[in-house]
Amino acid sequence: MRKPNEERFEKHIEQSLVKHGYTSRLYTEYDKNQCQLQEELIGFIKSTQQEEYDKLYKQFDTSTDKQLSKIVNDQISKRGVIDVLRKGVNTRGCSFDLVYFEPKSGLNPDHQSNYEKNRFISVRQLHYSNKNENSIDIVLFLNGIPIITMELKNQLTGQNIRNSENQYKYDRNPLGEPLLQFKRCLVHFCVDNDNVSMTTRLGGVKTKFLPYNKGIENPPVTDDYRSEYLWNEILVPKSLLDIIENFVLVSIEKSKEWNEKLQKVVIEKSEVLIFPRYHQLDVIRSIRNKIKEEGVGHNYLVQHTTGSGKSFSIGWLSHTLTSLYKTKEDTKRMFDTILVITDRKVLDNQLQKTLKDLQQTDGVVNPVDINSKQLKEFLERGKDIIVTTIQKFPVISETISQLKGQTFGVVIDEVHSSQSGETSKHLKKSLSVEVIEDEDGEIDYEEMIRKEIESRGKQSHISFFGFTGTPKNKTMELFGRKNEDGKFEPFHSYSMKQSIFEGFTLDVLEHYTTYKRYFKIKQNEGEDKEVPQGKVMEQLIRYVDSHEVTINQKVTIILNHFTSVTSKKINGRGRGMVVVRSRIHCVLFFQEMVKQMKQRGLSYSCLVGFSGTVNIEGNPTEYTEKSLNKENGLEGSDIPSGLKDPRFRLLIVSNKFQTGFDEPLVHSMYVDKKLSGVQCVQTLSRLNRTKSGKTDTFVLDFVNDTEDIVESFQPFYTSTVLTGETEPDKLYDLQNQIESFTIFTDDHIDRFCMEFYKYTDTDERLQPIIGEVVDNWKNLENDEQREDFKSKIQSFIRLYSYISQIINFTEISWEKLYVFLRFLNKKLPKGESERIDITDSIDLGSLRIQMMGESRLSLEDKGGEIDPMSDGTGGIPKEEQLDLLSHIILRINEVYGIELSDEDKVDLKQVTERLKNNEDLVSVMMGDNSESDKKDWFKKELGGEVSEYYGDRLEFYKKIMNPKVFPMILEGMYKEYNRDLRG
Repeated sequence: MRKPNEERFEKHIEQSLVKHGYTSRLYTEYDKNQCQLQEELIGFIKSTQQEEYDKLYKQFDTSTDKQLSKIVNDQISKRGVIDVLRKGVNTRGCSFDLVYFEPKSGLNPDHQSNYEKNRFISVRQLHYSNKNENSIDIVLFLNGIPIITMELKNQLTGQNIRNSENQYKYDRNPLGEPLLQFKRCLVHFCVDNDNVSMTTRLGGVKTKFLPYNKGIENPPVTDDYRSEYLWNEILVPKSLLDIIENFVLVSIEKSKEWNEKLQKVVIEKSEVLIFPRYHQLDVIRSIRNKIKEEGVGHNYLVQHTTGSGKSFSIGWLSHTLTSLYKTKEDTKRMFDTILVITDRKVLDNQLQKTLKDLQQTDGVVNPVDINSKQLKEFLERGKDIIVTTIQKFPVISETISQLKGQTFGVVIDEVHSSQSGETSKHLKKSLSVEVIEDEDGEIDYEEMIRKEIESRGKQSHISFFGFTGTPKNKTMELFGRKNEDGKFEPFHSYSMKQSIFEGFTLDVLEHYTTYKRYFKIKQNEGEDKEVPQGKVMEQLIRYVDSHEVTINQKVTIILNHFTSVTSKKINGRGRGMVVVRSRIHCVLFFQEMVKQMKQRGLSYSCLVGFSGTVNIEGNPTEYTEKSLNKENGLEGSDIPSGLKDPRFRLLIVSNKFQTGFDEPLVHSMYVDKKLSGVQCVQTLSRLNRTKSGKTDTFVLDFVNDTEDIVESFQPFYTSTVLTGETEPDKLYDLQNQIESFTIFTDDHIDRFCMEFYKYTDTDERLQPIIGEVVDNWKNLENDEQREDFKSKIQSFIRLYSYISQIINFTEISWEKLYVFLRFLNKKLPKGESERIDITDSIDLGSLRIQMMGESRLSLEDKGGEIDPMSDGTGGIPKEEQLDLLSHIILRINEVYGIELSDEDKVDLKQVTERLKNNEDLVSVMMGDNSESDKKDWFKKELGGEVSEYYGDRLEFYKKIMNPKVFPMILEGMYKEYNRDLRG
């Protein structure tokens, strides 16, 4: 019986490569000094460029081969292999190409012939060193030049990919070895039967390897190894030439770091060689193939999470689209211009840099960094790649008429619903044909409306490519792909789960600690007045959360944790981020934190980030982030740079810096703000950036339940699916409901639209029409009807604006109604409720903030589902109920003042266990029953279990069955029971 060994694995790969067009050569043919298979190099040049070779031969005679070989080696040593392969070498008036890439079209037969003469060679057990007998398992050559090395391990011998990595780290020292120098080869692969990893820079024990698998695990393969995609897909000649020509790049990475010696933040630069990861290569090739198959005019949603290398993927896609032909016979590109759009008002520097790094010819990438006139000029001149912000498009949407017949690829970085409304409409419109005038030069108003409709729907000359890690339901329906089940899926995914597994991001839910506040409010002496229940309850809660005692206790808890734990993380450089509920809270927390830090004698302080100016009632001072930070010692630096400074280690924010802020030193987040959905994921993900010495993260949450956090993250953990599509017929229902108020007629709509499309530069003719309808609205019977009407028209505006981008409507009456209602909605008076101030009537009686426990929040290994957009209508607004302030305070105290003893908690746990063992309850919960029926049954069984304590534990019974407390207990236990029941 044959024993498994590494040699058989090696031979299998070699044989597969030969089937794909490689030639095998012996290691004895390798020149260790010149790092070449000289015979193959010279043979390729002679077969493709004989005339140039003959010119050089006249100068060097019989030493031509030796001289040419040396010139190539010297140039690779100076410039790197990728630059030499792409640009060739020049010497003594002769120019030599060292590779021929696949022709984009069939216009040049000689190019096609030379392309077919490329030589791909595989050498096993290559002895590369003059100092020892070390050999690399497989080295791949292109036209005699080494480009890839591979160390293999057969897992049946007890070794795996980690042994390959250690072999490179400890036995393949690049010092003094030409083949192992940085940029001499494109990539070094570690391969076992199931897995692949790679590095582009060998550096001894500091060498970093990246996973190169198809997913978290490579799928099983019939009659081959799971890692077969490497030699059967990635390394085949056509694929490898594509990678060399279009993907591999050398980039200068810049990062801001604190320089201890200079005592300031400096920009550090490092040269990196980028080889595309598997998912990056796969998404670009999948899109490229799909476009060739279905043509221009379709949308592609790419759900790539943090850690996916999204900037590079966007860069590669943009450059790929500029040179895409449907067939080799075509002479016209599929896209005339590619627009790369970021949602940020200031162009993304990283994205711009990546796009420019990838351009192999100057002038391909054109950032719009001046104004919309510059953008218009670039579009008219047909620039290949234009980089701009979404905000610039509405400005020029009426002026670009000469773009008829052009095709566009629009690549959107972090596509969100902001691209789903009027801004997106203007974008499509600015790339489309303008309205045609009739023979008399008058604008056809019906035709104008048709064009407005078309400007929202899918455009046959525009393809959209949306990138995001957290797609919303609108994004899924606009950009996703409809599957056989009627659900919408992303075109391509790189999941949060895979990013965490591969070590590109950290799991921010691994260490999650929650706190709960218990308080009681006391009413001051004086008149007990009637006040609106809902508004006052909200105000009471805000009062507690803004109270100096509350903020004092929370800051104390934050600093206790930060000083004892976070400050010691990341080799003593850990930073923290405090997320609060408002800009006012930013100021209040900042002031309290500065005070407590000084009291503790800490050597560092904090920064604050918020937009605009903050005024606090009773205080004439106007606060800005700049004034507060300057007062605290930050001079002449932006906040991200300031946080690098060891003098500042905590950052307090509300909305600012919750997205787009990537500081790897931030280890801990302290949350005092309600978070949900995409905002929750994006906020907590500020912690997930990796850095040397950073092994974990920490969240301390004063507000949110762990169940809600898990619910927010789950849809984006693997791949997101939209459960269905938005129903267009909802528009008919809304239209009928709006018209039932009878405050406007078709005549109002027609007259308004006629003037709107005829006189776009003035509005005095529009005002009387709208004013008449507003008067009718004011004459409705009561406030309830008036608010209901406003709610209905706002729902119609929102729903039509959204659906009309998905479906090409031919219903002109809807477009007219939409335009009319948009302006009517702006003109209708905004309701102003009476401001109730009860702060002088109350005081904070007691407060305690208690740690509820630390847990590791687990997400399910399944695709997350989100529901389509609703019509947005709710019930008719009800008149606010009044109650005495004392009664409202009593109810608040009953809910937020409850405090469970250890014995109470044990009893509740026993109740939970008995409910889990209640077979009748389990049967109801698992059966085909409505949610309300299940909850009613659970409520009945829970009440029955608690009633058992009436005799022996009367205080416990009263505490739990309190009418103000029981609903809260019921809600929490019902959620927990459901979660445990379904595993």
